[in-house]
Amino acid sequence: MRRFAPWLALALAGCPAADNPNPCPNGICTGAVDGGTGAPPDLAGAPCVESWLCDSWQPAGNNLYSRNCTDNNRCGTTVHKPPVGPIPLPALDLDYFKCKVEPILDRGCAMMDCHGTKASDSSRLFRVFARGRRRNSEMVPPLASCAETTPQNLEQVGSGTIQCHGASAHTATEWQMNFDSARAQMLGFTNPDQSDLLLEPVNGGKSHNGVHLFADKNDPDYVTIKNWLSGAALGAVCDPLN
Repeated sequence: MRRFAPWLALALAGCPAADNPNPCPNGICTGAVDGGTGAPPDLAGAPCVESWLCDSWQPAGNNLYSRNCTDNNRCGTTVHKPPVGPIPLPALDLDYFKCKVEPILDRGCAMMDCHGTKASDSSRLFRVFARGRRRNSEMVPPLASCAETTPQNLEQVGSGTIQCHGASAHTATEWQMNFDSARAQMLGFTNPDQSDLLLEPVNGGKSHNGVHLFADKNDPDYVTIKNWLSGAALGAVCDPLN
């Protein structure tokens, strides 16, 4: 019978780091090599390496967000556990977002089947409402240029069209939701380059379904968003028409 090399058996048991001081409770260092009946004796008491997997951040009330993280190796320790909150959204500049960041998101991210998903889709934290794309579900007054004479649900009459309500300016609610959705991408990070708002669409970053809006980290749009995530402020009131 072919025998496992000791280092391979250790890795398969989820305990590859001999210098990790944490114990390995809950049977993780046993039973992972031979189908569940017990690992070789030399693995008994081997140190366990935490392997955390976190779901997306979700609103937890009062401008706070939280998430769940699970240790796939069930070490029973939390030395390397990522932050789970509840933590507040970063205090970034709304005016800078409106005048500099939102235009980038509108033209590159507000796709109907991507980041333009419905606000009710809680599985997708990042979403962008934009003119001619997805609009938020809220009641708005009739427009003089439209045929309706009574309040309308903006999502129903405005999504996917540049006619009437679809072409109307962002509502205050849409502005706030876009702003919160974007700055939530910095939750748990201190380095903007690690935020999915930049790491997903940059060439050489995450897969992003093969769509890379930024050629590299020197791309002007990348730099603009990074500056905002780093705390840049517009220094003036932004009053865009869209």
